[in-house]
Amino acid sequence: MKILDFEKFKTECAKFDKPSLKALLWDWALQRTLHELVLVDAIDTCRENGKHISKTETLADLDNIVRGERILIGLLGRTEAAKVYGMLEGITSDVKTVDWVLGNDFVQHYIELLKTQQTKAKP
Repeated sequence: MKILDFEKFKTECAKFDKPSLKALLWDWALQRTLHELVLVDAIDTCRENGKHISKTETLADLDNIVRGERILIGLLGRTEAAKVYGMLEGITSDVKTVDWVLGNDFVQHYIELLKTQQTKAKP
């Protein structure tokens, strides 16, 4: 799922009840994690036809996911969002992860990581 209009996404999500927002945040947080695993070469992704999905496209998707995730955190509030991240980690609550998602530039971090990988790969 890709967000095309973030304001509309926020407006529509604001109509959801808390359990629905939590479920949506769970899904977006899981998507972010999977995209990060792709970017560090822990897993691969491909389309239905078997064609590889580029890291450039994965980075663009990651940016979209993180922006959506931040909107959902804003709608739920830090405390409720922390409960979702806690469930992902098998604990009661994780405010540190909420702050980490809100405060980090994921895309820039992975751009730098990919540059480092490319530099090491060149002869």
